[in-house]
Amino acid sequence: MRDRATPNSATHPVPTRPGTAGGWLRRTLQARVQRRILAGRRRVANRVEQLGPAWRIVDYHPEDPDFLAIGPGGVFQVTVADVGRIKVQIAGDVVQIAGHRPPYVALARRDAARISKQMSDMAGFRIPVIPVVAFLGSGEISYWGKPPEGCVVTSYGDVGRALRAHGDRIPARTVEKLAILAGRVDSATVGQFLGTTQTGT
Repeated sequence: MRDRATPNSATHPVPTRPGTAGGWLRRTLQARVQRRILAGRRRVANRVEQLGPAWRIVDYHPEDPDFLAIGPGGVFQVTVADVGRIKVQIAGDVVQIAGHRPPYVALARRDAARISKQMSDMAGFRIPVIPVVAFLGSGEISYWGKPPEGCVVTSYGDVGRALRAHGDRIPARTVEKLAILAGRVDSATVGQFLGTTQTGT
């Protein structure tokens, strides 16, 4: 709400246009969010480069830090969850952050399944896509019980190690073909990044 000065002998109300203050605040918040997204993307790019020349990246949405990584270990849909300095608790499929339970695992599985189906339909045989949730931030990650079944969960600093841990199963020629195929996936069907307002940060 905009503050108003009370007119008296020394002060007079300053004329303003309706919505000016609210528009400035909205632009400031949007700029802050955009800077955070761009900072996250720079960290994404750094991790991608560290994967090495044997890996290919398919980026369906430039404004979204999520990406598809294809390399010797397979095809991975990486969902990046920016949690800042807040502690992350994981129990099976449930991720709890500051009292909230954002569906990061469900989103990663959904996007991986959609990409897998489209690539498999185009190729004429099944192409598995492994969902990955990578937590971007400095908050502690604690596990209760087993990790999510069929989904890789890691800190962002270890995302490269998590992908390479799947070994060397795919030759370079096949990696190139898979990257071309992945580039034909309908980008409108994947990539729903959850922002900080939904995680409580």
